[in-house]
Amino acid sequence: MKQIGYIAPNSEMVKVAENVFEAGKNDVEMEIGNLYTGVEKAKKLVEKGVKVIIARGGTALLIRSVLKVPVIEIPITFEDIAESILKASMMGKNIAVVGYYNLSNGLKLLNPLLKVDLEQVYISNDTEIKMEILRLKEKGIDVIVGGELQYTFAREQKMNAVLLNSSSESIQHAYKEAETVLNTLLVERRRTEEIRAIIDHTKEGYIAVNKKGEITLINSTALELIPDYTGNPVGEPIRKVFPELENLLDVLHSRKEYIQDIASIGTTNILYDRIPITLDEEEIVGAIAAFQDINTIREKESKIRRKFFTKGLYAKYTLNDITGESRQIKNAIEYAKRFSCTDSTVLLIGNTGVGKELFAQGIHNMSNRKDGPFVGVNCASLPESILESELFGYEEGAFTGARKSGKVGLFELAHQGTIFLDEISEIPLTLQGRLLRVLQERQVMRLGSDKVIPIDVRIIAATNRNLVELVALNKFRDDLFFRLNVLSIYLPSLAERKEDIYILAKKILEEKSKNKNFIITESAIKVLNNYSWPGNVRELQNLMEKISIISASNIIDGEDIKILLREHEPLLSINSTDEMVPINKEVISKDKVIEVIEKANGNRERASKMLGVHRTTLWRWLKKYGIC
Repeated sequence: MKQIGYIAPNSEMVKVAENVFEAGKNDVEMEIGNLYTGVEKAKKLVEKGVKVIIARGGTALLIRSVLKVPVIEIPITFEDIAESILKASMMGKNIAVVGYYNLSNGLKLLNPLLKVDLEQVYISNDTEIKMEILRLKEKGIDVIVGGELQYTFAREQKMNAVLLNSSSESIQHAYKEAETVLNTLLVERRRTEEIRAIIDHTKEGYIAVNKKGEITLINSTALELIPDYTGNPVGEPIRKVFPELENLLDVLHSRKEYIQDIASIGTTNILYDRIPITLDEEEIVGAIAAFQDINTIREKESKIRRKFFTKGLYAKYTLNDITGESRQIKNAIEYAKRFSCTDSTVLLIGNTGVGKELFAQGIHNMSNRKDGPFVGVNCASLPESILESELFGYEEGAFTGARKSGKVGLFELAHQGTIFLDEISEIPLTLQGRLLRVLQERQVMRLGSDKVIPIDVRIIAATNRNLVELVALNKFRDDLFFRLNVLSIYLPSLAERKEDIYILAKKILEEKSKNKNFIITESAIKVLNNYSWPGNVRELQNLMEKISIISASNIIDGEDIKILLREHEPLLSINSTDEMVPINKEVISKDKVIEVIEKANGNRERASKMLGVHRTTLWRWLKKYGIC
C-alpha cells in the first residue's frame, strides 16, 4: 500500500516526478489535479491509504484546509521563478507573476537584471485569478507567469503565458520531507495504538478532557459505565456524559492532583484520581480521570493477599483426617461440620494435644472460605509486645527495631479466610480490649497508624483452660468471652475415648513405620488403655514414632510400652496395678524451675524438655513465679 500521494498540476510534471521517484521509490501514488479537482483527487488517495500528500501552490493550500492529512508543499524556488521569467521576457517586456501568498515575494528585484517591467500579483482563489488576469490585460501586460489555471485562463484571453513549473530538485526536496513526516506519523501511530491497546485492555477507566471540559479520550472500561448513552462521547462536555465527574474540571483551575476520590457512576462505586495535563510543565491543557470499580479493587486486593502475603498460610487437614470411632469424637466432628457452614466464631475447648488445630483446619477447609488463607497463631508463645505487632501489624517507625516498610498483621493476612487463635486464654488483658474491638468492628489499625483497615475474617479460638473461671478471677474479659463463645465444641481427651487409642496407635505406626508391619498385642493395648495420656493424641503420636524407630521387632507387647514410658517420659511413674500415671506438675516449685533454667544455661526450649512440659507451660510458670 502506497502511503505518499502526489497531486501533479499537469502531465509534464508527472513525467518530471517519475524521474524523481526512480526505481525502488514506488511508494508514491500520483494524480493530476488543480484547484478544481485537487481536493477530490486527494480524498481518493486518502481512501487508498495515503498518509501524506505532496502538492503545490493553491492546490496545496486548499487540500490542507479541507483534509486532516499532512500536506507537503513543493517549494517554488527562486531559480524556478527566474527561469520562467526569463522565458517570459522573450515574449514581452511587461510581465505579471500571478500566484498565491506562498509564492516568493520581492521579484521586482529582477527588473534591472532582465530589463523587464515585472509586477507581482497575489490571489487567494480561482475567482480572483480571472479577475486579476482581466485587469492585467486591460493594463497592457504582455505575459502572464503562473500555475496551471493562470496559464490556461491567460491563453483563453489570447495572452502570452508561461507555465511556472517545479524543478526535479524541488520535487525531490518535497519527497524527502514527505518521507520524514510519514516516518514520524508511523512512529506516532504505533505509539498511539500501543497506548490505545493498553488503555482499552486495562480494567481502569480513563477519561480525558480539554481546557473547555470536552471529552477528548475515553476507553472501553469507562464506556461500559454508560451503556444507555447513544453516540460518541468524544467532543461532548463531561458534565453532560458523566455529571458525577464534573469536579474533574476543578483540576483545570487548581492545577493540583486529587488522588483516591470516591464517587458513584450509576450503581457503580469508583475510586478515582484527577490529574492535570500540562504542556511544558506550565500551561494546563486538560485533565484526566483514572478510576476503578471498588469491587474490582477488592477482588485484586484479595488475590494479591492470597498469592503473595499468604504464601504457606493454608490449612492442610480436613475433618476426614480426624481418626476415631468413639461417640465423643464423632459428636465433635458432627458439630464441626455444622459450624463450618456458617461464619460465626467457634470456640474449641480441650486439653493440650487433643487436636484443636486439626479441628480448626478441618472447619476452614469445609467452609466457603476454603480458598482463602488459614492463619494460625499461638497466643501463649509470644511476649505481649511482639504478639500485638504480630496480630495487628505496624507502620514504618512505629517502634525501635520496626521494619522500614512496616509489617502486615496476621488479621490482614487472614482477609477472606480464617484466623485461628490458639490458647486464647493467655492473651494479656491489655490486648483483650483491642482484640474485642477487632471482633466487633471487623477492622484493624496497625501500630503507629491512624487509619483503619477493613477485614473479612472468620475467627476460630481455642483454649485448654476454663475461661469461665478466668472471667470470675478477672483474668479474662467477660465481654470478650461472650464474643468468642458463640459456637463451642468440646474436644474429648484421649482418656475419655479409650476405644480410639488402638485405632490411632495403629494408624500412626503405619504412617511412621516405612513399610514395617507392626503388630500390637493385647497386652500392649491393655497398657495403652490403662495409661491416662496427659499429652493426649500428641503424646500418643510421639510414643508411636519412638516405637517405629527404636523397636527391633515388629511385635509390640505391653512390656515394650512400659519400658518406653519409663525411659522416655520423665514425668511418669508406674503404680502397683501397673497403670501408668503422670506426676503432678503443679508440685514443681519456683526453686525447681530456677534450678532447671540454670542447668539449661538459660535455654528455655531445653529447660522445657528437661521438665517434660511444653514450652508454653514453662512460659506460664515463668510468668507465675515472676522469673525474667
